[in-house]
Amino acid sequence: MSTPVCLLNEPCTTSIDLESLRRLDGLYAFYHEHWWCKLQMFTYLKKRNAILNGLALLTMAASIVVGPVWAHNYVAVGLTAFATLVKGWNDFKKYSFKMDMSKFAYTSYEKALGELRNYALSGIDDWTEFLTKMQTMDDVIVDFYPPTDDRYVQEYHHKFRHDPL
Repeated sequence: MSTPVCLLNEPCTTSIDLESLRRLDGLYAFYHEHWWCKLQMFTYLKKRNAILNGLALLTMAASIVVGPVWAHNYVAVGLTAFATLVKGWNDFKKYSFKMDMSKFAYTSYEKALGELRNYALSGIDDWTEFLTKMQTMDDVIVDFYPPTDDRYVQEYHHKFRHDPL
């Protein structure tokens, strides 16, 4: 039997055994890594989408302004073709869809982190139900979102370190 542990130096209203706290700590580290990597991917995709859309819009606006000013319309046609190409590339890569899926993933992991904090403070009655719930949530996210780039995982391990309880 494990000894109960009280958190945050507060009076104990509920207690959680040390083994459960260790399991929750490991789960928290796992979900924190996924949350942070998905958040970084979201910001990358959001920037990429904004840059390509802005470039296409500015190029199209420049072609509209340049067309009537210059006698030769080749520049306007070239700028319009370039803007169409940039917008087509953005649509082909589906950055807006990837951005939405990444936002779904990081917000879902953020909710999981909140639940883990609550369970760490209040305790868990049924581990199998809890682990099934977390596994189902993780499976849904994995089905909707492709794996994270290795560069974000490496950056995470450079920035954060997890010391188990």
